[in-house]
Amino acid sequence: MYLTNSGGQISLSRIFDGNPVATIVIDSEHRVIHWNRACAVMTGVPASEMIGSRDQWRAFYPDPRPILADLIVDGAVESKVDTFYHGKFHRSELIEGAYEAEDFFPAFGDHGCWLFFTAAPICDDQGRVIGAIETLQNVTERHRAEEALRASEERYRELSRTDALTGLLNTRTLWEHLLHEIARAKRYGRPLSLMVLDCDDFKAINDRFGHLEGDRVLIELAALIRACERGSDSAYRYGGEEFVILLPETAATSAMQLAERVRARFAGIRLPLADAEAISATISIGVAEWRPGEDEQTLIRRADEAVYAAKHRGKNCVVLAE
Repeated sequence: MYLTNSGGQISLSRIFDGNPVATIVIDSEHRVIHWNRACAVMTGVPASEMIGSRDQWRAFYPDPRPILADLIVDGAVESKVDTFYHGKFHRSELIEGAYEAEDFFPAFGDHGCWLFFTAAPICDDQGRVIGAIETLQNVTERHRAEEALRASEERYRELSRTDALTGLLNTRTLWEHLLHEIARAKRYGRPLSLMVLDCDDFKAINDRFGHLEGDRVLIELAALIRACERGSDSAYRYGGEEFVILLPETAATSAMQLAERVRARFAGIRLPLADAEAISATISIGVAEWRPGEDEQTLIRRADEAVYAAKHRGKNCVVLAE
């Protein structure tokens, strides 16, 4: 077939070959009749290996299977297309009988690539399908940009929920989770406990060793809290040197045992300094079990009061709230 202008005839083959969009054309017998230069560059398979063959799958897949153009030639029943492109395709809004799809091809390039491809029927004057044309576009950079944006948004959400120094959840997140856990404990009649931990004489540590070393103490305490957490527990930095551990499905007795374990382990930690000296610190812990009808502020206040009681008892101890 030719197009005609004042300079003569131009074959459609030349038009296809000069098209910057990778293009494949197959006939009604699934034989490749056009495999343009852009397609050869994209797939790494020259046209000489494809023209006249039914091996178009070889450029895209490790095993024989139809490409989208093959499905168009076979009638493009949607359920059949779904077999090969489940969740990755839709009908074209521009071309009747055509489909569009997007998929990842691991064999393309150094790290694989994402391709957006459209396949449409080629019909004769009577409307009979005599072949199909498929175009392919590399959309890898778009996918990478979208993934980077999603990662950035997730990182922003994470930063908005966590404390920058310790990596524990922050106070705002504590109140959200505490409301949820109290509602759950009330609904199902399950126990819920909470402990508040306060680093003893923290101002003296900062004054003697400096704020950077004080931060090391808090980071070490946060790491210990994470190590002692159980699967359902969650930990928060509540204030400067105060921390909270929320303990769903936990009665006061078990919470006291966990608190004592955290207290004892932290008391045994020594943080070495450059001059062979080491920093040691202790914590006072208040434990409170939720009472039916109690709101989140009252629960936290009772645990705080238990911390103050622990301070008055000489620090480095655990007190259960009245």
